[in-house]
Amino acid sequence: MTFLRKLLGSLGSRPEKSKSFTNEGWAKSKRFIVMGKGGTGKTTISSALARALSSKGKDVLAVSLDPAHNLGDVLGCPLSSEPQKIHDRLTAFELDLDEQVQRFVEEKLRRMRPFYGNLQIFNADKLLETIKQSPGMEEFAVLEAIREISTFAEKCDAVVLDTPPTGMTVRVLSLPDITLIWIAELMKLRSNILDRRAYIQNIEGSDVETNPSNDPVMAELCRYKSEIESTKNFLLGEDSFIFLVLQADKLSVTETERTIKKLDSNGYAITACFINKALKVERRNFLYDSCGLSNLMKLYDKIPWIELPDLGRDISDPQNLLILGDIICNFLDAGDAR
Repeated sequence: MTFLRKLLGSLGSRPEKSKSFTNEGWAKSKRFIVMGKGGTGKTTISSALARALSSKGKDVLAVSLDPAHNLGDVLGCPLSSEPQKIHDRLTAFELDLDEQVQRFVEEKLRRMRPFYGNLQIFNADKLLETIKQSPGMEEFAVLEAIREISTFAEKCDAVVLDTPPTGMTVRVLSLPDITLIWIAELMKLRSNILDRRAYIQNIEGSDVETNPSNDPVMAELCRYKSEIESTKNFLLGEDSFIFLVLQADKLSVTETERTIKKLDSNGYAITACFINKALKVERRNFLYDSCGLSNLMKLYDKIPWIELPDLGRDISDPQNLLILGDIICNFLDAGDAR
């Protein structure tokens, strides 16, 4: 991505890091994946975390992957698909999903064309608009954007991903495993083709490539497998944290339960669930019981459930974001995140 190369240059000569955030400071870049039902406040949590981390001397990249972008609104700075400096240590941008899908499809067609250029039927440019609308294309484009971000992540101390609504995000997070299964099967199929080529070559004496290590199709499959494995590690690695944001209402609680189950089935551990705009104690217990949140918290008592207060004022104000962000950071400092 052009904007990430610009970001790489802007972070190339940064000063010595502060080590005041955790006990020993951060040795590696950390990734914070913030998920939640639309309207629960995940963008607010993402923004607050990004501002708080940057205020503690961390170089932070905040990214909105949600097609309904609000990250710039909360941060108080208009954002686009190019990186924008919010202040010295905080950079942010909003992914243009239509543009990302277009680039994703064009890049895949470019890579495929040399292998099938002899087939007249493979005139995919005429079908470009149809391919862009194919099921799953947006999810693959978002995964590709995450891969591109991951290649530059080590230049930052932290990457905060404000994700699309949970349904789409869960599909994106499940793609690495699904894709690796497909690649494994395609590699088996390609090996069988090469074996049959070798058999025909022995009979006819034809001069065709039969060695898998020299086969361009196998090389492309290996390259893509490596990319997907790297992206999976970026999302699932030990320096990756998944936060679920919810509010104390039945729809939000129900969706959170479904999300926990789906993420668990894909090998993703929830770092914490943030109950946004939590009520005072005297009203909280009745509300938690009535919407099913009490039962959910008991069912998943191994997950930390963190109550975030309703500040009761304009949360997009930088000072208010810092207050909320510090609450989140205090949780991380307590060591409960792992």
